[in-house]
Amino acid sequence: MYQHPDDRPRFLSLTAFRFPLNAKLSAGHRITGALLIVCLIKILALTHLLILSPDLDFYSIQQHWITQTLIKTFWVLLAFHWLSGLRHLLAEHFIDAKPYAIINQTSISYLLIGLWLVITLLILLS
Repeated sequence: MYQHPDDRPRFLSLTAFRFPLNAKLSAGHRITGALLIVCLIKILALTHLLILSPDLDFYSIQQHWITQTLIKTFWVLLAFHWLSGLRHLLAEHFIDAKPYAIINQTSISYLLIGLWLVITLLILLS
């Protein structure tokens, strides 16, 4: 906790800070990684249900709205996680100052978000 100069503790909420876009993308990368694990567990549970219930067929489970939402959510999360992970890998790969600065530009971050939005639209419209 931050100590105020007059030795009184001071509460700083996360909304008081203004994080740069790269920090928000990094947090999004971590959050989507955790949500991908949750989606995979649910997909494995559906697969387990399909295997153990002979009266259910694959088509009926695949056409259910919960399954459709789960699968589309998985692909949207995977697209963001993959794109931001690629950006992180490229930033860590380049040691020279110029390529590193290019990858960490705000415009590249907005390009990543724009590309992710296009991919999301394609996934949701399919």
